[in-house]
Amino acid sequence: MPSTPSTDGAGVDRWVRTVEDARGFVRGVGLCLIFNENGRGRLPSLWDVVDAPDRRPGERGFGERVSLVWRLKNELPMTYPDEVFYGKLPSGRAMLCTVDRLVELYRRQHVPVDALSREAQRLLRVIAARPITNRELRAEAGFEGSSSTARFTRALQELQVGLQIARVDVDPDTWFLFESAYPRVASRAGATSLA
Repeated sequence: MPSTPSTDGAGVDRWVRTVEDARGFVRGVGLCLIFNENGRGRLPSLWDVVDAPDRRPGERGFGERVSLVWRLKNELPMTYPDEVFYGKLPSGRAMLCTVDRLVELYRRQHVPVDALSREAQRLLRVIAARPITNRELRAEAGFEGSSSTARFTRALQELQVGLQIARVDVDPDTWFLFESAYPRVASRAGATSLA
């Protein structure tokens, strides 16, 4: 049963309090951003509908609302892996979407391995060997040290946007080959395995 909506000062209904509420929201919109981007786009966001207090002036930390959005962003794909996907749009913005919408995204966003940068291919080879955490991936792919942080982040985002990898929220977050985590998406999209 969905939570009863409250209204923020701008008249926006904020009703999402539980992972089930968030599931209903994602199912209803198909695709949403995690956080609102201050009018930059027209996509709905989880931030806009989460019903928790914002951080008060002078309050330390992120506040209840940010914490709840972050928790729901992690719990949704973990609780409903056959229904909800967490990933990145081509702009690099974090999003949640239904698996049906993911099939559409796969058709548009999937990048074949040979079209990836050398650094993204290097990460992909390591991830293909086994599911791996960020820390392990950086070390095994040779991206240790602060001078390689930007290159590592860029290559990892390239793999996410290109739907070559997917993050699974175990503790700690772990990277899998996309087609291992979502084996039916590529076939539903009419694509063949390219990894």
